Amino acid sequence: MARDEYTCVVDAKNKCGEGPLWHPGEQSLYWTDVNGFTVQRFRPADGDVQTWHFGEPACSISLTTDPERLLVALGSQLVLWHPATDARERLAQPETRLPSHRLNDGATDPGGAFWVGSMPNNVAPDGTPQPYDGFTGNLYRVTSDGEVTTWDRGFGIYNTLAWSPDRRVFYGGDSVANVIYAYDYDEAAQGIGNRRDFLRGFERGSPDGSAIDADGFLWNCRFGGACIVRVAPGGAVDRIVELPVSNPTNCAFGGPDLRTLYVTSAALETGPGESPLAGGVFAVDVDVAGLDTFAFRLATRDA
Repeated sequence: MARDEYTCVVDAKNKCGEGPLWHPGEQSLYWTDVNGFTVQRFRPADGDVQTWHFGEPACSISLTTDPERLLVALGSQLVLWHPATDARERLAQPETRLPSHRLNDGATDPGGAFWVGSMPNNVAPDGTPQPYDGFTGNLYRVTSDGEVTTWDRGFGIYNTLAWSPDRRVFYGGDSVANVIYAYDYDEAAQGIGNRRDFLRGFERGSPDGSAIDADGFLWNCRFGGACIVRVAPGGAVDRIVELPVSNPTNCAFGGPDLRTLYVTSAALETGPGESPLAGGVFAVDVDVAGLDTFAFRLATRDA
């Protein structure tokens, strides 16, 4: 496969596919359908696809230090989930004081804490889109004991959570404001600071989820822009990967050598002439490896 050539590996027809996560132990890809209230799994070795229902928006997923359990960010809560048995245990509810909000994109940092953004809720109880407005979203850090700390606020839709290979920079963004930020990241303190613009106003679509490669370049999915933009550590656009669907939503490196970029997409908010593959999961063969995904550190009693 030539560089940046794509193939649709799962014609999932997700309303809003999101949160791709490569599970190295299973050699499988997990992802969510936010508006479909599901988590799905694709096993490239045999093409098997499995689906689990969660009854509310399913937004993002993380590995944990227990290889048999995952951390799932739902609209209203974080749960520890055992796919083999479908057992679920609530870990935290970051936004009980904001019932009109939901959680969104999330990822685990190098120290094992889970970071998750929030937004005004745009998903109705039946999964259909509903109006939303305001810059009231927040960025939270959740530790192994379920303690929640707010680290930044004032966002329309918080998306993109990634750390540089040297673990000194954290990237996060606001889809509504069309900006990706860089922050200083302190691994010892598991904290961030010194927010500044990294990529602002890129003309194709809005910044959705991202992945980072071993060279420190950020691969950002552009919702409404039918592409992924690869951005150098200094903020310059390196290249654009064209996709056949309008709304790529998030991406993750996977495969045995982490050289396959898996990309989720949304069938929502598309117009006439949209590709029938909208809502599918794509694989892009790339010429640089990704980084291993960090695992959420469970409390000793849970490990």
